[in-house]
Amino acid sequence: MKKLDIYIVRELIVPFLIGTLSVVLMFQANTYIALAKMYNLENIPTKAVFQFILDQTPTYLNMTLPVGMSLAASLAISRLARESELTAMRAAGTKILRVILPIVVFGCFVAIGNFYLVEKVLPNATKAANRIGMEIGILGLQPNMKTNAIINLRQYAASFGLVERNGDDLSIKKVLLVEQPESDSTAFTTAKSATYHNGIWTFHDAYYRVVKGMELQVFRALSDFTINEKIVPGDMFSPPQGEEMTIGELQDSITAGKKVGSNTKRYEVMLHEKFSVPAACILFALIGPVFAIYFARSGGFVGVLLSIILVLLYYNAFVISTEILSKIPQVPGWLAAWLPNLIFAVIGVFAIRRLE
Repeated sequence: MKKLDIYIVRELIVPFLIGTLSVVLMFQANTYIALAKMYNLENIPTKAVFQFILDQTPTYLNMTLPVGMSLAASLAISRLARESELTAMRAAGTKILRVILPIVVFGCFVAIGNFYLVEKVLPNATKAANRIGMEIGILGLQPNMKTNAIINLRQYAASFGLVERNGDDLSIKKVLLVEQPESDSTAFTTAKSATYHNGIWTFHDAYYRVVKGMELQVFRALSDFTINEKIVPGDMFSPPQGEEMTIGELQDSITAGKKVGSNTKRYEVMLHEKFSVPAACILFALIGPVFAIYFARSGGFVGVLLSIILVLLYYNAFVISTEILSKIPQVPGWLAAWLPNLIFAVIGVFAIRRLE
């Protein structure tokens, strides 16, 4: 069986690489075509265009690694079935799960690589792509005014009623800063106005309150005070995408939002997507071979067609769940991110039982 495992893994590598790289190249080509349609590329440095596409590539890889896994799994098992090797193994008493095992192990390595990609590579690459995109006009004009903005400033969860932008400077009205100096107390600092210039936040007409339980422990007026915390002002008006944030940053945003009573569902969904999308690599490694066995006798192209259909169904379900169902208050963020995986896992387990 060890020779069989090595053989199956060898059969996986080529279609996995071809499937993944071909889809990534398609995304890269579409990005270049979109830029060419929207702008006169003669006025944009060629280096900037290709750097933008390069920085976007980890985003493409995040979603195409499951595609490559599905394609590789379907083709490998289809070949075993067409050449009657699978029939011989079944006749010898080998279970379907044992045949699929090396594919699942391969899928686990792909999932680990995908997780490393979304946590370590993707955030910085997406930030770099967005900066270049803003420079060449891809992201368009941002608004100069925003209401109900929430960010983290050092130990504070900061809520701003109204933020106006003038270049890289900010003018702010109705400020609320929340911190927890002790586990059983919460401190609130309010200010009528504030400004941001060159990394310095200045708060005016401020009051400081400390609440412990239901009792007000401290109340005093503050003179103008400052916080040294440099940010990218554009992030206030165009919130960071999930791809730009690490798991820790998403968790901090959720914690800060809950402190000030903000709806954190969007960040919760993003957080769980960091795990559910890489897990899809394992999922396709499990269910792809099962359905390939069902239709292997129909022809060599069926494995390819099947993998494409599975991926399309999954990503349509993923978009519906994360973009539509997640907006329903009764649907928790973790369920919206994991529901497509759960559905396909149940279908896969049912299909395996039928084959056994």
